[in-house]
Amino acid sequence: MKIELTEDKLIVKFDVLEEIAVIKRELEIPISSILDIKPFKEADVFLTWRVEGASIADIDYGRFETSKGWGFVATKNLEKSTVLFLKDFHYDLVILELDEKTIEELKRRISSQNIKN
Repeated sequence: MKIELTEDKLIVKFDVLEEIAVIKRELEIPISSILDIKPFKEADVFLTWRVEGASIADIDYGRFETSKGWGFVATKNLEKSTVLFLKDFHYDLVILELDEKTIEELKRRISSQNIKN
């Protein structure tokens, strides 16, 4: 999985095996749709059932019903993942493994969005 941050989108590009599990090549999330970002451990979210995708041990890919609504999950380790809480998007949340630099940049952009609104 490759994460790309553009001026107005977070783009998640999946490799061939991940693409088979998630049934899509990439996921584009408008920055304007991101309400909040939290580490999975602090997000009070749990996966209730998988609608489509793959789930083996700690590896989860696909669309899931969660305790907070419909979610898209692409992670090899939930405990090290980040939850993006969304608005005006076809998922209520997305769970991904993001590096600290990407997390901090997303938080900065969300903060500046909230100031403008």
